Amino acid sequence: MFKGRARILGDNISGDYIISKEYIRAGYSLDEMVKFLFQVPRPDLGPTLKPGDIIVGGRNFGCGSSREFVMLLLKEAKIDCVIAKSFARGFFRACINQGIMPVECEMEAVEYDEICVDTQAGTVKVNGQREYGFQKLPVLMDRIVLEGGLIPYYVKHQGL
Repeated sequence: MFKGRARILGDNISGDYIISKEYIRAGYSLDEMVKFLFQVPRPDLGPTLKPGDIIVGGRNFGCGSSREFVMLLLKEAKIDCVIAKSFARGFFRACINQGIMPVECEMEAVEYDEICVDTQAGTVKVNGQREYGFQKLPVLMDRIVLEGGLIPYYVKHQGL
C-alpha cells in the first residue's frame, strides 16, 4: 500500500526532464540533486517534494533515456510510487529494479490530492472516494519492488 500527495506531470516526461544532464555533470551529490528534479516541466516541483509524494504522470512517462540514475534520484527523494497512463518500457523496468512501484492507470487527480495505491487489490483511490483499477504486477515483480529492488531481493533470496 502506498499513500501520499499527488504531484502532477503531463505526457512524454523523459528521463532528461526528470533530471537534466547538466546537473549530473555538475558534480552535485544525490541529496543536492533532488531539488533539481523535474526542472524542465515544473521548476517548482523538485524543491517541494516530500517523502511519500506520488508522482502522477500522463502518457509515455519516462521516455527517452532510462538511466537507472534517474531512479536513484527518485529514491533519494523518497518517491516510492509513480502512476502514469503509460510508461516507456525501459523506465518501467528500471523502476522495478530500484524498488519504485510503477502503476499504469487511467486516472484523474489534481495537485495535492490524497492518493492511496493498493497493489494487492489493483486499485488507486483519490481523496478516499474516486477509485480506479489497474493491472497488478506479476507476483515476482511486486515482491522485488516491495523488498527494495532487484539487488536487495536477490541478496535476500539468494537468486530469483
